[in-house]
Amino acid sequence: MIVNSETLSDAKPPVTVKGTRDGLLFLLDEQADMDHLCEYLHSLLFGETASIFDGPVIEVVVDYGKRTLTPKEVWRILGLFQARDNFLIKAWGGGTEARQSLFQRRPSARTQHIYHGLVRSGRPLMFDGDVVIIGDVNPSGHVQATGDIYVFGRLLGIAHAGMHGDTTAIIAAAEFAPMQLRIADVVSRAPQLKATMEYAYLEDHQMMVAEMKQFVTWNKARRRNTNQERR
Repeated sequence: MIVNSETLSDAKPPVTVKGTRDGLLFLLDEQADMDHLCEYLHSLLFGETASIFDGPVIEVVVDYGKRTLTPKEVWRILGLFQARDNFLIKAWGGGTEARQSLFQRRPSARTQHIYHGLVRSGRPLMFDGDVVIIGDVNPSGHVQATGDIYVFGRLLGIAHAGMHGDTTAIIAAAEFAPMQLRIADVVSRAPQLKATMEYAYLEDHQMMVAEMKQFVTWNKARRRNTNQERR
C-alpha cells in the first residue's frame, strides 16, 4: 500500500505518507510552519480523504526529520495520531529505522522510543535514548532514560532522565506532579507546584522546574551550548 499526501495539494505538502511492509510512515517536513503542518495533518487524518486510513489497526511511524520539537509540539502532533482509534504509533523520532530504510540514511545520534500505557509499580521502565510515554506514570511508577523523558499524561511517580550522566536531559509532562525527579546524578523531591504542564532541567548542578512556556527560550540556549561544546 502506498499513500502519498501530495495528491491533496499541488504544492509540496508538509506531510508525506508512505506505505511500508509493517504499516505507514508519516514524514513531516522539517521546514514547514508548525501551525500549517498541524492543520494539514488534521485535514489529512480527519478531512474528506481520511477514509483511506479507515480499517483495521495500522502500525504508524512518525518521522520529523531534523526539526527540534518542544514538548508542546510533541504533544500537539502525537495527539492528532492518538485521536485515530486504529492508529498504533510504533516509532517516533527524527531518524527512524523506517526512514533510514526508505532513504538509506544513517541513524540519528539519539534513539527515541514510544511507550503506550500506564506505568505501574514494579521494576523501572528503562530506555536507551529519549522516551515519550503516552499514558500516566502512577505514584509508584518509575521511568528511567539515558535521554529526555516526555509524559503525554500525568507524571505522579519517579522519573530519571540522563541516567548515564547527561546533564542536558529534561523531564516534561502534561500534568507535572512527580514524587521524585532525577537528572544525571542530581536528585530532587517533587516541587510544591500545581499539576500543570512543566519541565525540569539542571542549572549549575541544581534541579530547576519551569512552566512550559519558557521552554523555547531555554532550549535555544541548550542547543547553542551543545553546538559550542562539539566544536
